[in-house]
Amino acid sequence: MIKPEKLEGYLVRNRVLRDETKLLRVEIELFKSESDSVIRSSLFESVVIRASKLVRNSGFTMKSFREYIRQGCPKKFRRELYSVLDDFEKEEALLANRIVRLKNRRDRVIVHMDPRFAFHPEREAENRVELEDVEAICSHLEKQVVFFSGKPLDNR
Repeated sequence: MIKPEKLEGYLVRNRVLRDETKLLRVEIELFKSESDSVIRSSLFESVVIRASKLVRNSGFTMKSFREYIRQGCPKKFRRELYSVLDDFEKEEALLANRIVRLKNRRDRVIVHMDPRFAFHPEREAENRVELEDVEAICSHLEKQVVFFSGKPLDNR
């Protein structure tokens, strides 16, 4: 389903996304099982950063991978593949509010410590991310990784 000249790039990108998505799931599960509040806090920040990096970042994301596939697809497969890619886009659009909150949390509170947001409890709601948000985003990523690799995730 991909042009031969794009195959090596596809395989490398797919492996990176697969590995990062597996790490995200492992971190989520560790967070859920951890009882120490300091470790939980650190794990949650790591989960937020990793998930944000995979869905909305200036670098390589799942969306840019879908675009890479779209551009590298031979004409005879486009109709079928574009339909699947469009479905993933629609699913991601349904997660838009969660993704925005995730990105805000990462940028404003964790990474940049923006004083307009990070130190004002009254603005906490603008940056609040719940475990359910991250799990929904992770499930969305896992579904795509499984589709593009043709292999189930083993999360080991």
